[in-house]
Order: sequence, then structure tokens, then C-alpha cells
Amino acid sequence: MQRSRKRTPYRIYKRPGSPYWWVRWTIDGDRVRRSLGTNDEATAEILAADQHRKALIGDIVGHKESISLDYALGRYVMEHGRHLPSLQTIAFQAKSLRRLIGKTTPLSAIDDGAVASFVARRRGEKARRGKSSRKNRGSVAMDRLISNSTVNKEVSLLRALMNMARTEWKLAVGEVDWKRRRLRERDSDTRWLTEAQVRAVIAAGAPHLRAPMICALSTGLRSANVMRLDWSQIDMRQRMITVRIKSRKPGGKLLKLPIVEPLFIALANIGPKDEGRVFLYRGRPIKTDMRRAFLTALRKAKVGLFTWHHLRHTAASWMVQKGKPLAAVRDVLGHSDITLTQRYAHMAPAQIDDAMAVLGEALTDTPLAQQKLKQSAND
Repeated sequence: MQRSRKRTPYRIYKRPGSPYWWVRWTIDGDRVRRSLGTNDEATAEILAADQHRKALIGDIVGHKESISLDYALGRYVMEHGRHLPSLQTIAFQAKSLRRLIGKTTPLSAIDDGAVASFVARRRGEKARRGKSSRKNRGSVAMDRLISNSTVNKEVSLLRALMNMARTEWKLAVGEVDWKRRRLRERDSDTRWLTEAQVRAVIAAGAPHLRAPMICALSTGLRSANVMRLDWSQIDMRQRMITVRIKSRKPGGKLLKLPIVEPLFIALANIGPKDEGRVFLYRGRPIKTDMRRAFLTALRKAKVGLFTWHHLRHTAASWMVQKGKPLAAVRDVLGHSDITLTQRYAHMAPAQIDDAMAVLGEALTDTPLAQQKLKQSAND
């Protein structure tokens, strides 16, 4: 038998997808919804009463003004996000925050329990790209949950937003244990294609796929830089490409890369112009990473499942395997920190052997090194 609750100025309730009890109330026209961080109803009743009392006397907001999540996200984009190359990513991440936390939720109500609830619900959702209705067209089923990495990036956006609200806007925000809310991520996928696999994919690919692939493999550029490459960024006489890549710097980081012979031939066959997109499909600029065409080529070449970003890994891996220093690979990829390039270090075992041999040579004349091995050591 369900027990009746006494009439209160607040209400606790269960929210679909959340293991915790939530509370909502309205004070002076401002509606508040927040997680109570507990799945025990009796405890939720106590917490709800306490938090509503504090809201009435201003303890929760600390007598500071607070704004809604939706308004805060808009202000964050206008003052900071729009200057970043990752603006589109921020907009996509913001949709998840608005949908699961609530557009009207004040920043002062987004506490550790609210963020914990967001993480729990978000990590239980499936990836947006589902199984394609078109069979045998190169698309693959994405019947998997959202990755921990994706959830962490969305939480990082919320953290940056709330830090800005607290330090720059001087607004009230909830207390969150950000370190505790971070999910463990798996090691990054740095698989690469062999030279034979690349030849097979290019041969099996559609004609409009080949030149962009050669560009990606010849430069190590990200998909967005390849697909948006403009003739104004290319100097065919000097054989140089100048692009702005993703960076924390306003407007991105300027990167200059030489045009190697295979890419020069591919560009020359397209037909250089003064300006305009380099890579076209049916006369129009390519707006996507050609995922379908790329996956179709992979399937025909029978080389396994890769993404377009693996071409960047492939370029880096080939350079390291050919003995090029990590510092040089870092500069080609445009990494701001060589620690990002270190993920490819294991692909250069010959360099490690050579480095260790130097240590051995330095110790050759020491007394211990000149001693004869014991008989048991040779057994």
C-alpha cells in the first residue's frame, strides 16, 4: 500500500533513467529541479525539506544571482565558444546537457548529485548513428552505448561553463566533485593501415574518394581540414599547404606543410584554381568525411573496419616506423604537446634498440663488462 505524502511546497519524484530521487519547487517564479543524490525515499524527503528551507533563506545561492543552464550555455558560446574551432562540437554537447539536466535548471542547482545523474543517464544511451536502412551500402550498425570519452567531454564542457560562471560572471553555482564524476576511458585507438591495405582501399574506392585519401595520408591533417581545403591555402609553385588547425589559440593554429609528390600529382590532376574548395563531389563541396564511401571501399578491399581518422594515425605511424623523430611527427600533426605524440612511440622499436645499444657501448670498458660469463649463464 502506497503511503500518502503530506502536502509540501516542494515535490520529490523519480525521473526516468535516473536511479536517484529528484525534487522540484518554485520560489518567486523561479522553478528549481535538482537531483537529491539518493535512491532512498525517506532520505530524499529529509534532503528535500532541508534544501527547500535553505533556498527560502538564500543559503543555496549564497545571496548571489543565478542563471539557467540554457542562458549560461548561450552566454558561454557568445563570450568564449564561438572563437574556438570546436564550436560545432560544443553545440552538439550542449544539446545533451540541456536535454538531460534541463534547460531551466539554475546553475546553483547543478550539484554533485545532478552531475552524477547526468553521467548515469548519458552513459546508458546508445550512439546516435544507428543501423542504416540501406543494406550493403558500406554503413555499419552502431548498436553500442555512448563511450565514456564522449560523456567525459560533455561533463568537461559543463565544468568549464560553471567555472566561468563562478570566476568571471560572479554567479552562484553548485558544488561538484568533478574528479569523482570522471569515467575511466579505454586506451585510444591508434590502429593504422599498412601500405598494402592503403593501396587496396584506394583502388577499391570511388573516384572522388582517392584524392582526399591521398591528401589525408600525405599530410596527417584531420578530416575537417582535408574536406574544407581551399585552393587559396595551396601554393603549387612553392609546393606548400597553409591551414589553420584545431588549437586552443583563438582562430586555431597556423600550420604549414610541404606538398609531397603523390599529393602534388593528385592536386595537379584536379586542376589548380585561385580559390574554392579543392575536393568536390558532383561539382559541389564535400561537407562530410565521406563515411559511406570510405566504409564501402574498406569493405570491398576486405581490410577490416577503420574510420577516416585512422588515416591520420596511419600517417603518424608510417613516419615513426621509418625512423623519423617524434618531435618532427609532432610538428607535422600540429600537436601542441609532444605527450600527444608519445602514443606512437611504441611503433619505433628499432630506435629503442639503437638507444639501448648506445648505453651498452658506453659500458663496454667497465670491469664488470670485461669479465667472462659463468658457465651456468651459457647453459
